[in-house]
Amino acid sequence: MSRMHSPTPFHPYMRQAVARLKSPALRTDQEAVLFSLKCLLAASLGLYVSLRIGLNRPFWVIGTVYLVSQPLSGATLSRGLFRLLGTVGGAFATVALVPRFANAPLVLSAALAAWMALCLYLAMLDRTPRAYAFLLAGYTTSLIGFPAVMVPGDVFTIAITRVQEIAIGILAATLVHGLVLPRRVSMRVHARVAAVLDDTERWTRDMRAGASDTVLATDRSKVAADLLELHVLSIHLPFDSAHGVAQVQILRALHDRMLDVLMLSSAVEDSIDRLRSPQMDSTGWRNLLQAGLAAQQTELDLAHADCRVLQAQLRTARSDWRRHVPARLVRHAQGAVLHRDHRLALRSALGAFVGILLSCVLWIATGWSEGATAVSIIGTACVLFGTIEAPAPHVMRYLVGSCIGVAVGLLYGLLIFPALSDITGLIAALAPVLLLCGSFLARPPFIMAALGVVLTFPLIAGLGATSTVNIVGALNNSVALFVGTTVALCSMQLFQTADAGRNRARLERSIRRDIARHAAGQGDVTRAWLSRMLDRIGLLAPRLQGRASAAHDLRALFADVRAAHASNQLRALDTRLHDPRTQAFHAALIEHVAAHFRIRAHAARSVDTHLLELLDRMRETAAASSGAEQEHLSHLLCGLRRDLLVSPLTHRH
Repeated sequence: MSRMHSPTPFHPYMRQAVARLKSPALRTDQEAVLFSLKCLLAASLGLYVSLRIGLNRPFWVIGTVYLVSQPLSGATLSRGLFRLLGTVGGAFATVALVPRFANAPLVLSAALAAWMALCLYLAMLDRTPRAYAFLLAGYTTSLIGFPAVMVPGDVFTIAITRVQEIAIGILAATLVHGLVLPRRVSMRVHARVAAVLDDTERWTRDMRAGASDTVLATDRSKVAADLLELHVLSIHLPFDSAHGVAQVQILRALHDRMLDVLMLSSAVEDSIDRLRSPQMDSTGWRNLLQAGLAAQQTELDLAHADCRVLQAQLRTARSDWRRHVPARLVRHAQGAVLHRDHRLALRSALGAFVGILLSCVLWIATGWSEGATAVSIIGTACVLFGTIEAPAPHVMRYLVGSCIGVAVGLLYGLLIFPALSDITGLIAALAPVLLLCGSFLARPPFIMAALGVVLTFPLIAGLGATSTVNIVGALNNSVALFVGTTVALCSMQLFQTADAGRNRARLERSIRRDIARHAAGQGDVTRAWLSRMLDRIGLLAPRLQGRASAAHDLRALFADVRAAHASNQLRALDTRLHDPRTQAFHAALIEHVAAHFRIRAHAARSVDTHLLELLDRMRETAAASSGAEQEHLSHLLCGLRRDLLVSPLTHRH
């Protein structure tokens, strides 16, 4: 007789242990540990090379390794390249400016501040990882230029040394992260694409099942943010593998098709609501709306299927991928077109210029011996944090990390470094702090504090060829660090921080203004305009959280974008209409739609009855005519009328 085995008391504990090993939190910890180990290996390699060839600022190498290193190997390589380009550009600018204005310290300070403001302005306009090159060009000038204001003869030597140290750090980081258990950007892209497509198909099913407009509006705005993330990741793909260029092309086509999914989905939702509405539309409009809804649902299903086709091509990433997809997916694949806020960029750049220049005036007027160090920190902070909408919390975290770094640096400089005799002992001594900093760098909430530690403690400790600390110099540098960071925080709060409500209002105005311009037949081509509007809606959605009307506002924006798009398409039909009566109605309708959105750009307004009457007459005229354009014209009119009526309809619900 077989004997049944009863579970031992250890089985529940074993199951719990296995579950913990598979938990996302532990997986995150494992990735953080691996990332930290690779950073330590890269820092050790860079430190060895720097000391071996006799460079005297190896703390720049360590800082570069930890600033460049990213969990994804392709991102590390691209960030390293952008950092190198920015460092070389900033060094050239500094070497060009300092000797020219060496005899006028205040003029030189103004020239350096102006260059840094220009770099910040360009970085804020870019909004991709490429902006890092502009930031580096700006704060490299701060780190090299301001210490050379009073001793301009040393600027070339300092610039060459920094470029060498930065290049060593970049090379070490890219080699280690690229060769030691690399994590590919393409794997992250594949996972994000799969998640985005699953989400869009889910909320399409939810929409057809009658989900609330609040959920659907939130889902659509989330997809807009996800597409921006994919665009940012695509910048790193050419550095990730030999198939990176093809993957970028496929992502552009996927972005364009996802744009169609968003527009079609919102149109289908509004058509369904319009048909369910108790408001009585004429039979002609309802028939058109039902026919249009059936066609849009078919197009939406096709768009979802096309996205899956492109996803399959993304996995294989063949250079001839265009031959394996329908022709409609490769025509004019433009990809993401991002919003640029010139006014905000200019405001932040001017704020940085004023803050840096005022700090220089105080430094030169007081003659503080450590003023150059403090001002260089102020300039670095104003540029590095200037692209963030609310920089104060980030600067505070960095300041806390810097305080810890000063304490650790003094400990190393006074007690640990004097007992060391070779590079092996030096690396072993640095390892505990660097490992801890690296693990926190892999956790977004602690990145600023970890950077504050890792960028500060080697400098305070006197890390160099002899690794001896000058206690007076270390204390002076610490005071300059605290003063500089504090002044930078005050400067950014005064000159570079805009109220969140004002930023939201300005973004809303830019959306309304561009809708009015597009309805009037002005501006970009349609695909680029739609992509930019989607990006703006994605930026606006998080700023609307907490508003009772957030879902209504987002839904109305999608409807207005579609209405402006339909108006633009109607305008293009002008040359194809031959009947004089139809041409007259068409011209009047286009003008009234443009006027409607011109007013909507400044104040909320429901559609007026005269515009609705023009739509009725235009539909009757189109129905009475014949020709290839008749059906297309009727569906455009129906979509335009539905979208114009969305705002009061959703408000009433």
